[in-house]
Amino acid sequence: MKTLIVGIVCLISTILPAWSQDTLTLAQCYQAAAQHYPYVKQKGLLSQTGALSVLNLKVNRWLPQASINGQATWQSEVTRLPIELPGIQVPQLSKDQYKVTLDASYALYDGDANRLQQKLQKETTALEVQQVEVELQKLKEQVNLFFLNAQLAEENMKLLETLQKDLKNRIDKLSANVRYGTAAQTSADALQAEYLKTTQKLSELQISRKGLKEMLALLTGLPVEATTPLSLGTEEVSIAHVTTSNHPQVKVFTLQRSQVDIQNKLTGSSLQPRLSAFAQTGAGRPALNFLNNDFRSFFLGGVKLSWPISNGYNLRREQQIHSLRKQIIQTRQETFEKNLALQLRQQQSEVERYQAMLEQDKEIVALRTKIKQSAGTQLENGAIAARDYISELNQESEALLNQNLHRLQWQMAKLQYVTLSGN
Repeated sequence: MKTLIVGIVCLISTILPAWSQDTLTLAQCYQAAAQHYPYVKQKGLLSQTGALSVLNLKVNRWLPQASINGQATWQSEVTRLPIELPGIQVPQLSKDQYKVTLDASYALYDGDANRLQQKLQKETTALEVQQVEVELQKLKEQVNLFFLNAQLAEENMKLLETLQKDLKNRIDKLSANVRYGTAAQTSADALQAEYLKTTQKLSELQISRKGLKEMLALLTGLPVEATTPLSLGTEEVSIAHVTTSNHPQVKVFTLQRSQVDIQNKLTGSSLQPRLSAFAQTGAGRPALNFLNNDFRSFFLGGVKLSWPISNGYNLRREQQIHSLRKQIIQTRQETFEKNLALQLRQQQSEVERYQAMLEQDKEIVALRTKIKQSAGTQLENGAIAARDYISELNQESEALLNQNLHRLQWQMAKLQYVTLSGN
């Protein structure tokens, strides 16, 4: 039993680090950053606000409008019958009068204004939510920056670790030669100094990687450790079939034009006639019979037609304003698309430039590795000094670091192209 428990504990201790070291992809970072970013919470709040506003408009349309009104007055003169009949006392109204009523009305036809107001509210909400999407595009640029720089730091660390191993092997071999008197101590010291210099660079990269991954963790809310592996994903980043039709800002312009169209229709509906039913009940002194000075209840109802023809005074100018607003939006979109096309062309040039540099890096690295290997053999045979070998070693290391840097810049240029296009 004890052996079984120990085995289970060992198994768990083996599995848990494996879970914590799952490879983190760029797509996962995009998704997590979008969910973790406080600004994205506005999407839900805006949708709820818009839904409640639409519900209010529906309630106002389908339920009658009711109000309770009260009035108490004193007047200097009241209506009197200008006659006197012998033996008959003509009733006289009191100068203090009172009335309490419950008034209700229901729109039978409102010129389609309420439906258009609901549609306008939905478009306004969609526009506000889409503007949040525009802000989230900028978030991707931050994710790209932290992710790829952390990945570059890791690649460079691997190179330096390989360089350390090579220097360590050379130091061990040279130290043996020093003991047998076939090599000078200064050569071994030179290699040792280069080893320490490489260790120093490696420590700097470790700190840099740790900081970049901590910022990535803050941005995404994911448990990103210093040793968490990073990957761009299984799919290679490609700009071959990237379009700008799905760009969030383009959708903003589309929604803005739709909003203006609805506002224009709503302006036109203001000139339509309104038909409503109304009812009033209450009590007062006098009531409907002005010749009765007693408190009495009353009721009246009917249908009311109104036609606000004065709204036509400014109708044409209002429609012209809406037309001009659409032209302004179209001009803004054309300006945006032109600037975006220029940015994308510039970014495409960057992609092509780094791609060409990577092709040259392959040849440079191959040559530098060949030269370094030859220098290593010469060092072992005592044909060259340690400083000459270190020079060739550093040039190979520089070529490899440049290759990694250009690969990062190539990936960054492609990702920036895709991000700029709104994908």
